[in-house]
Amino acid sequence: MWSKIVSLLVLVVLAVAAAAANSDVVILTTKNFEHLTQASTGATTGDWLVKFYAPWCGHCKKMEPMYEEVAKRLKGEVNVAKVDVPANRELGTRFDIKGFPSLMLLSKGKMYAYKGRRTVDDIAEFARGGYQVHQPEVVQPPAGIFGEIGYVYRHAYKQAGQDLRKGNFFTVDVFLTFLPLLFVILLVVVLFAPTPAPRAHKKRAQPAAEAPVTSQPEDDAADEDEGNDDDKKKNE
Repeated sequence: MWSKIVSLLVLVVLAVAAAAANSDVVILTTKNFEHLTQASTGATTGDWLVKFYAPWCGHCKKMEPMYEEVAKRLKGEVNVAKVDVPANRELGTRFDIKGFPSLMLLSKGKMYAYKGRRTVDDIAEFARGGYQVHQPEVVQPPAGIFGEIGYVYRHAYKQAGQDLRKGNFFTVDVFLTFLPLLFVILLVVVLFAPTPAPRAHKKRAQPAAEAPVTSQPEDDAADEDEGNDDDKKKNE
């Protein structure tokens, strides 16, 4: 029984590998994305239609055969690719992906989000030039951890503006937007707050030292008495 299960798994793996080999959809990752698409530099490799998806997304699975057909139609005209966002979170943050599947057309350093019907004809028409009627956004260059923080902050800033206009003052995006400002204010207060002067300690008065009483030796006193008697005899 176990041999049958193993054989079935091998057949499934081979079938998936064969399908991937025959696919016209390019698989993009964090490592090869910029090299292949040259998205932020004004591509010399042509335009790219990219699908951002998640493996667990039901709509993404349903769209898969249709997207393969789109790739066949656009072969030789537009590069068709896909990105597994959970496995490449940096790309999801960089392109501000909020839902799955999301389609983006990358052309000459700009990106155009597809918001039309999910049909082969409509998507192909969009990729062939229909995207030009949409408002583009500049593709941000790839960055490391600080770039990730910047992307998150820009997204929070944009969303916070919408929240404030709606009267929602206590949201996560509003908090993230004003957090750096609060940090700067706190830092200024700590650095420039006046420091209290140290208290002066009163010194206790030291008692005056008493002069030591010296006792005259008895021999010296006796000599003085004898001297006084001699003086008296002379005077007589």
